[in-house]
Amino acid sequence: MIEIKKTPAPPELVILQQKAVSQGLTANEAYKTLQNPLKKDVINQLMLDQGHLCAYCMRRIPDTRDAERGFSEPLEVKIEHCDARSSETCGAFGALDYNNMLAVCSGNQNGPGHKKSKLTCDAKRGDKPLTVDPTDASTLTTIFYTEDGIIQASDKTINDDLNIVLNLNCMKDAVLLPTERKKVLDAIQEEIFSEIDTGSDPLESCSSLYQELLDIKDEKPPYIGISLWWLKDFIKRYTANT
Repeated sequence: MIEIKKTPAPPELVILQQKAVSQGLTANEAYKTLQNPLKKDVINQLMLDQGHLCAYCMRRIPDTRDAERGFSEPLEVKIEHCDARSSETCGAFGALDYNNMLAVCSGNQNGPGHKKSKLTCDAKRGDKPLTVDPTDASTLTTIFYTEDGIIQASDKTINDDLNIVLNLNCMKDAVLLPTERKKVLDAIQEEIFSEIDTGSDPLESCSSLYQELLDIKDEKPPYIGISLWWLKDFIKRYTANT
């Protein structure tokens, strides 16, 4: 999971938000007024902000893996609300607040079996409150990864969000999030260690690749969070020991 920097809200969405608030609509009533083509425009802008990655698990969106498992086309990207529409604080403003919106994957909701244990992201969360928020960098500072691709956090509340509420370490059926992250980590480590073996400066190699990944706007590599974390951690450890 990485920080998502939001672009300004679409002007049409702001107008719709103001209208819903003035009419005294509930959060759900307000959200229902968001219809196509504006809804599609909002989703497309969210995906651009996120580099076409799910805000939570960081798989590619639209989710092509669902198409590969037999669906005729990738499942539709969904709009998720950081502050759930069912919360007391959301209201009509929050329901149509671009800064409260994220683009998320299917969460395996339409996959074979429909087992709750293999749901992830928004599909697993439902309307449970979350402390972790990809739009708030301060909630991401304690997140780390293991060599096996497991995502964790030293903060217990954040760790529960990752592992229980969002199920981001799901290893059920075809949903192998740690395995996918490990593949990405292995590739990054191989690239760096290969450069070091040819005489490159470790700090320069890691810093260069870290910045290169940071500079990618769209499309970002899937599961980029584990790459950025490992490179940053390597730089920190290497600097401390030299």
